[in-house]
Amino acid sequence: MPSRGVSAPEASFGGGAEAAFQRPLVSVILPAFNAEAFLAQAVQSVVAQSLTDWEVIIVDDCSLDGTLTLAERLAAADPRIRAIASPKNGGPAAARNRGLSEARGVWIALLDADDAFEPDRLSRLVGMAQDAGADLLADNLLLEDETGHSEAMLPLSEAASCAPITSADFLRGNLPDPKRPRKSYGFLKPLIAQQFLEENSLCYDEDLRFAEDFAFYLDCFAAKGRFFLCQEPLYRYRLRSDSLTAAHSIDDLRRLQSVDQRFLEHAGTGRSDDFLPALREHKRSIDQRLQWRVFIEEIKSGSWLRALLASLKGWHVFSYVSTQLLAETWRRLWQGRLGSTPA
Repeated sequence: MPSRGVSAPEASFGGGAEAAFQRPLVSVILPAFNAEAFLAQAVQSVVAQSLTDWEVIIVDDCSLDGTLTLAERLAAADPRIRAIASPKNGGPAAARNRGLSEARGVWIALLDADDAFEPDRLSRLVGMAQDAGADLLADNLLLEDETGHSEAMLPLSEAASCAPITSADFLRGNLPDPKRPRKSYGFLKPLIAQQFLEENSLCYDEDLRFAEDFAFYLDCFAAKGRFFLCQEPLYRYRLRSDSLTAAHSIDDLRRLQSVDQRFLEHAGTGRSDDFLPALREHKRSIDQRLQWRVFIEEIKSGSWLRALLASLKGWHVFSYVSTQLLAETWRRLWQGRLGSTPA
């Protein structure tokens, strides 16, 4: 089954025969903010691709370091690279939207400035997406820590060689997993058919500076996007102290909560039967983690009454907070015992 928008790689831009040219197969959107230390490595990973029919659009989000200067230098060295300066800092969603508005490719690939592609990534994903008739196709992430150690985010048994996932699969793939705390489908970086985005007027919510990817992918599912997931880890995700953490801030969790609430209030047709149960399950998890964070912050500030009230936001919240409190108390007592044991 052919995918929407991937059968016509040739297009004419700007009007007139003289402006006609071969449209790139892939547009790589690369938002950058204070990324001078990593940007060249990210761009080099695209330059080194076995597939050479691409363009890179670097969108500098008003960086305070030398990111824009570096981006312009990289663009001057390769005509397939463009550097765009945002007029004001708008966050990653606004930067990605600016890149999407400039993209000319048949496919859109997303790349963060501190990450990198494996050499065959674009070739492999384009081939699989075309064969599957996908609107979006994501690969597994290769998580790389600061020591250089790397491992796949998703167990190979969980991500089939190339299989469709539903919106409910996606939501449940974002639920916390104590065995794999760094697992979250919201961090996937799919290849996306440009025509699918255009036909459905899809873009990132610029009011979000956290969870903007999660909300965008749910919008794609709402537009009946055919989303596939493959087990190969071809996207190298650099782990830093503030990346892929399970300890989201209160503001982060409130943003996630607002995204879930929006979809609950506008749950239209075209969803899988288990979408709403999965969405409620996801929101319940966010509610629990949010109130646990509020509880901890109130305890730290000495506001015991407000801490108690925070734990009473429904039984699912109270039971979660109580369980977490008992686990934390036991952990501290056990650490105290070990600390008092003579060497």
